[in-house]
Amino acid sequence: MNGMKFWMVILLAGLAVCSLWAADEPQGVRTLAVLDFENNSLKDKEEMAPLCKGLADMFITELSKVRQFQLVERANLQKILSEMSLGQTGVIEESAAQEVGKMLGAQNLVLGSFMLMFDGKLRIDARLVEVESGKTLMAEEATGSPDDLAKLVTRLVNRNIESLNVELSGEEKKALRQADNRSFDAALLFARGLDFEEKGDLANARKCYVQALKHNPRFRRARIRLEALKNTN
Repeated sequence: MNGMKFWMVILLAGLAVCSLWAADEPQGVRTLAVLDFENNSLKDKEEMAPLCKGLADMFITELSKVRQFQLVERANLQKILSEMSLGQTGVIEESAAQEVGKMLGAQNLVLGSFMLMFDGKLRIDARLVEVESGKTLMAEEATGSPDDLAKLVTRLVNRNIESLNVELSGEEKKALRQADNRSFDAALLFARGLDFEEKGDLANARKCYVQALKHNPRFRRARIRLEALKNTN
Protein backbone atom coordinates (compact mmCIF):
# COMPACT_ATOMS: atom_id res chain seq x y z
CA MET A 1 0.00 0.00 0.00
CA ASN A 2 2.81 2.38 0.89
CA GLY A 3 4.41 1.63 -2.47
CA MET A 4 1.16 2.44 -4.26
CA LYS A 5 0.85 5.76 -2.38
CA PHE A 6 4.43 6.60 -3.33
CA TRP A 7 3.76 6.10 -7.04
CA MET A 8 0.48 8.01 -6.82
CA VAL A 9 2.37 10.98 -5.36
CA ILE A 10 4.95 10.76 -8.17
CA LEU A 11 2.19 10.59 -10.80
CA LEU A 12 0.33 13.59 -9.37
CA ALA A 13 3.55 15.60 -9.14
CA GLY A 14 4.32 14.77 -12.76
CA LEU A 15 0.86 15.89 -13.87
CA ALA A 16 1.28 19.14 -11.95
CA VAL A 17 4.61 19.86 -13.67
CA CYS A 18 3.09 19.10 -17.09
CA SER A 19 0.24 21.48 -16.33
CA LEU A 20 2.70 24.23 -15.49
CA TRP A 21 4.59 23.64 -18.74
CA ALA A 22 1.35 23.74 -20.71
CA ALA A 23 0.39 27.01 -19.04
CA ASP A 24 3.67 28.54 -20.19
CA GLU A 25 3.10 27.53 -23.81
CA PRO A 26 0.96 29.76 -26.04
CA GLN A 27 -2.31 28.09 -26.96
CA GLY A 28 -3.76 28.29 -30.47
CA VAL A 29 -0.76 30.01 -32.06
CA ARG A 30 -1.64 31.70 -35.36
CA THR A 31 0.87 32.45 -38.11
CA LEU A 32 0.53 35.93 -39.59
CA ALA A 33 2.28 37.49 -42.58
CA VAL A 34 2.43 41.26 -43.02
CA LEU A 35 2.83 42.48 -46.61
CA ASP A 36 4.36 45.80 -47.61
CA PHE A 37 1.84 48.64 -47.61
CA GLU A 38 0.82 50.45 -50.79
CA ASN A 39 1.77 54.12 -51.15
CA ASN A 40 -1.24 56.16 -52.32
CA SER A 41 0.10 59.51 -51.14
CA LEU A 42 -1.30 62.63 -52.80
CA LYS A 43 1.80 64.66 -51.91
CA ASP A 44 5.49 63.88 -51.32
CA LYS A 45 4.83 60.41 -52.73
CA GLU A 46 8.47 59.62 -53.50
CA GLU A 47 9.63 60.81 -50.09
CA MET A 48 6.98 58.67 -48.37
CA ALA A 49 7.75 55.54 -50.43
CA PRO A 50 10.03 53.89 -47.81
CA LEU A 51 7.03 53.64 -45.47
CA CYS A 52 5.78 50.76 -47.63
CA LYS A 53 8.34 48.60 -45.82
CA GLY A 54 8.48 50.74 -42.68
CA LEU A 55 4.80 50.33 -41.86
CA ALA A 56 4.96 46.59 -42.45
CA ASP A 57 7.90 46.40 -40.05
CA MET A 58 6.01 48.41 -37.43
CA PHE A 59 3.02 46.06 -37.64
CA ILE A 60 5.31 43.03 -37.36
CA THR A 61 7.05 44.53 -34.32
CA GLU A 62 3.78 45.27 -32.52
CA LEU A 63 1.99 42.02 -33.41
CA SER A 64 5.05 40.05 -32.27
CA LYS A 65 4.31 41.22 -28.72
CA VAL A 66 1.32 38.85 -28.64
CA ARG A 67 2.25 35.30 -27.63
CA GLN A 68 -0.48 33.73 -29.75
CA PHE A 69 0.95 35.23 -32.93
CA GLN A 70 3.88 33.89 -34.90
CA LEU A 71 5.02 36.43 -37.49
CA VAL A 72 6.59 35.44 -40.80
CA GLU A 73 10.06 36.98 -41.10
CA ARG A 74 10.51 39.61 -43.80
CA ALA A 75 13.40 37.65 -45.33
CA ASN A 76 11.12 34.67 -45.96
CA LEU A 77 8.43 36.91 -47.39
CA GLN A 78 10.86 38.64 -49.74
CA LYS A 79 12.17 35.27 -50.92
CA ILE A 80 8.67 34.10 -51.85
CA LEU A 81 7.86 37.38 -53.59
CA SER A 82 11.09 37.13 -55.57
CA GLU A 83 10.34 33.55 -56.60
CA MET A 84 6.87 34.59 -57.76
CA SER A 85 8.26 37.72 -59.49
CA LEU A 86 6.00 39.86 -57.32
CA GLY A 87 6.56 43.00 -55.33
CA GLN A 88 8.63 44.79 -57.97
CA THR A 89 6.07 47.59 -58.17
CA GLY A 90 5.23 47.49 -54.48
CA VAL A 91 1.64 46.47 -55.31
CA ILE A 92 0.38 42.90 -54.92
CA GLU A 93 -3.09 41.90 -56.11
CA GLU A 94 -5.32 40.31 -53.47
CA SER A 95 -5.48 36.94 -55.27
CA ALA A 96 -1.68 36.84 -55.44
CA ALA A 97 -1.43 37.92 -51.81
CA GLN A 98 -3.61 34.98 -50.82
CA GLU A 99 -1.29 32.62 -52.73
CA VAL A 100 1.72 34.18 -51.00
CA GLY A 101 0.05 33.55 -47.64
CA LYS A 102 -0.47 29.89 -48.49
CA MET A 103 3.16 29.45 -49.57
CA LEU A 104 4.32 31.02 -46.31
CA GLY A 105 2.07 28.76 -44.25
CA ALA A 106 0.27 31.81 -42.85
CA GLN A 107 -3.29 31.61 -41.60
CA ASN A 108 -3.85 35.34 -41.86
CA LEU A 109 -2.48 38.21 -43.92
CA VAL A 110 -2.20 41.84 -42.88
CA LEU A 111 -2.06 44.24 -45.82
CA GLY A 112 -3.05 47.78 -46.57
CA SER A 113 -2.10 51.21 -47.82
CA PHE A 114 -1.26 54.69 -46.62
CA MET A 115 -1.81 58.18 -47.95
CA LEU A 116 -0.23 61.51 -47.08
CA MET A 117 -3.03 63.90 -47.96
CA PHE A 118 -2.91 67.47 -49.27
CA ASP A 119 -3.74 68.82 -45.80
CA GLY A 120 -0.68 67.05 -44.37
CA LYS A 121 -2.62 64.35 -42.54
CA LEU A 122 -1.64 60.70 -42.81
CA ARG A 123 -4.25 58.02 -43.42
CA ILE A 124 -3.46 54.33 -42.95
CA ASP A 125 -5.81 51.59 -44.14
CA ALA A 126 -5.27 48.03 -42.92
CA ARG A 127 -7.04 44.77 -43.68
CA LEU A 128 -6.87 41.37 -42.06
CA VAL A 129 -7.53 38.50 -44.47
CA GLU A 130 -8.10 34.82 -43.77
CA VAL A 131 -5.78 33.01 -46.18
CA GLU A 132 -7.77 29.81 -46.64
CA SER A 133 -11.08 31.47 -47.54
CA GLY A 134 -9.89 34.87 -48.74
CA LYS A 135 -12.43 36.44 -46.39
CA THR A 136 -11.70 39.92 -45.03
CA LEU A 137 -11.98 39.73 -41.25
CA MET A 138 -11.21 43.37 -40.57
CA ALA A 139 -10.91 46.56 -42.62
CA GLU A 140 -10.14 49.75 -40.72
CA GLU A 141 -8.55 53.14 -41.27
CA ALA A 142 -6.79 55.53 -38.94
CA THR A 143 -6.06 59.16 -39.78
CA GLY A 144 -3.98 61.74 -37.97
CA SER A 145 -0.80 63.77 -37.99
CA PRO A 146 2.33 61.98 -39.25
CA ASP A 147 3.76 62.68 -35.79
CA ASP A 148 1.04 60.35 -34.45
CA LEU A 149 2.24 57.47 -36.64
CA ALA A 150 2.90 55.16 -33.68
CA LYS A 151 -0.57 55.82 -32.24
CA LEU A 152 -2.24 55.16 -35.59
CA VAL A 153 -0.40 51.86 -35.98
CA THR A 154 -1.22 50.81 -32.41
CA ARG A 155 -4.91 51.53 -33.02
CA LEU A 156 -4.96 49.33 -36.12
CA VAL A 157 -2.89 46.58 -34.49
CA ASN A 158 -5.40 46.43 -31.64
CA ARG A 159 -8.23 46.06 -34.16
CA ASN A 160 -6.36 43.12 -35.73
CA ILE A 161 -6.06 41.49 -32.33
CA GLU A 162 -9.75 42.06 -31.52
CA SER A 163 -10.80 40.61 -34.90
CA LEU A 164 -8.99 37.37 -34.09
CA ASN A 165 -10.68 37.19 -30.67
CA VAL A 166 -7.37 37.09 -28.83
CA GLU A 167 -7.50 37.81 -25.11
CA LEU A 168 -4.39 39.72 -24.09
CA SER A 169 -2.55 39.26 -20.82
CA GLY A 170 -1.75 42.27 -18.67
CA GLU A 171 1.88 42.02 -19.75
CA GLU A 172 0.94 42.03 -23.44
CA LYS A 173 -1.35 45.04 -23.01
CA LYS A 174 1.47 46.92 -21.31
CA ALA A 175 3.93 46.00 -24.08
CA LEU A 176 1.50 47.21 -26.76
CA ARG A 177 1.18 50.57 -25.01
CA GLN A 178 4.96 51.04 -25.15
CA ALA A 179 5.82 51.93 -28.74
CA ASP A 180 9.44 51.41 -29.80
CA ASN A 181 9.53 54.81 -31.48
CA ARG A 182 7.24 57.86 -31.56
CA SER A 183 9.33 60.07 -33.86
CA PHE A 184 8.03 60.25 -37.44
CA ASP A 185 11.39 61.47 -38.73
CA ALA A 186 13.14 58.52 -37.09
CA ALA A 187 10.51 56.13 -38.49
CA LEU A 188 10.98 57.44 -42.04
CA LEU A 189 14.78 57.23 -41.79
CA PHE A 190 14.54 53.70 -40.43
CA ALA A 191 12.22 52.76 -43.30
CA ARG A 192 14.76 54.14 -45.79
CA GLY A 193 17.38 52.01 -44.08
CA LEU A 194 15.25 48.89 -44.51
CA ASP A 195 14.78 49.71 -48.18
CA PHE A 196 18.52 50.18 -48.72
CA GLU A 197 19.31 47.02 -46.77
CA GLU A 198 16.93 44.85 -48.79
CA LYS A 199 18.45 46.26 -51.99
CA GLY A 200 21.93 45.31 -50.76
CA ASP A 201 23.11 48.91 -50.22
CA LEU A 202 24.40 48.32 -46.70
CA ALA A 203 26.49 51.50 -46.47
CA ASN A 204 23.47 53.75 -46.97
CA ALA A 205 21.37 51.49 -44.75
CA ARG A 206 23.85 52.05 -41.90
CA LYS A 207 23.76 55.82 -42.45
CA CYS A 208 19.96 55.84 -42.24
CA TYR A 209 19.93 53.80 -39.03
CA VAL A 210 22.52 56.12 -37.47
CA GLN A 211 20.44 59.16 -38.44
CA ALA A 212 17.29 57.51 -37.06
CA LEU A 213 19.05 56.98 -33.73
CA LYS A 214 20.05 60.65 -33.65
CA HIS A 215 16.35 61.54 -33.81
CA ASN A 216 15.51 58.89 -31.21
CA PRO A 217 18.43 57.32 -29.29
CA ARG A 218 16.00 54.81 -27.73
CA PHE A 219 14.84 53.45 -31.08
CA ARG A 220 15.48 49.77 -30.37
CA ARG A 221 14.71 48.42 -33.86
CA ALA A 222 17.15 50.86 -35.46
CA ARG A 223 19.87 49.85 -33.00
CA ILE A 224 19.24 46.14 -33.68
CA ARG A 225 19.53 46.60 -37.45
CA LEU A 226 22.66 48.75 -37.06
CA GLU A 227 24.29 46.10 -34.86
CA ALA A 228 23.37 43.40 -37.38
CA LEU A 229 25.15 45.33 -40.14
CA LYS A 230 28.20 46.25 -38.08
CA ASN A 231 30.32 43.31 -39.24
CA THR A 232 29.00 43.06 -42.80
CA ASN A 233 30.59 44.44 -45.94
